[in-house]
Amino acid sequence: MIDRTEGVARAGLRTRHDGPRVNDFVRDEPGRPTFGAVAKEGSTPVDWRYTMCPIDSDVLAFGPFRGLVAQWRMRIRRGELLPRRDDFQFEDFADWLGRIFIAKVERDPFNLRFTLWGVKLVEWWRVDYANRTLGELSSNPDLWRMTEIQYFAEMDRQPFIGVACGFLSQHGLAHIKVLGLDLPFSDGNGLTHVISTHMKIDLGETIEDVLPDCPISDFTPPY
Repeated sequence: MIDRTEGVARAGLRTRHDGPRVNDFVRDEPGRPTFGAVAKEGSTPVDWRYTMCPIDSDVLAFGPFRGLVAQWRMRIRRGELLPRRDDFQFEDFADWLGRIFIAKVERDPFNLRFTLWGVKLVEWWRVDYANRTLGELSSNPDLWRMTEIQYFAEMDRQPFIGVACGFLSQHGLAHIKVLGLDLPFSDGNGLTHVISTHMKIDLGETIEDVLPDCPISDFTPPY
């Protein structure tokens, strides 16, 4: 997966909500059919598994992420399918500060550029993806373009709540395994942003272990 990274405060960072600890600094934000299935984590070239959940799935099915999913759903405007990025404030992410990224969709070509990369993610990935594109800092960026770009392109085509899980092996950190929740946002004209939050899990754990009631279906890219 995007090598999804608690770092140090620097120019362009400001404190949020939980007090003046280093992991409370975040960077300011600048202004096709399903492709089959994979059997288990580690079965793709980038050691990540990507899954899709219907956007109307029961909030309780998302376990430790249920509070954020509930906030996401409450922000959906009448008559719209997805909430808008502007309808969220940083206070809404209080329980996940430091473990969130925000990515803005770019087009022609389709890509994601990270406008926020949480300081806890910097600690886990040991890189800072702020203002970088998907997979740019991995050991093999082309693999991420072949896999996760397709995953988000499918989210653009037919919105879903994404759950992804994998190892940070593309940064030489195969001893770290992360589970991420990907929430789509739109201004009514396609996918505009993805906000994703993460948790570290045991190496032997799977999505089903952490989210046993989540109605996931697997996604694999068309190669």
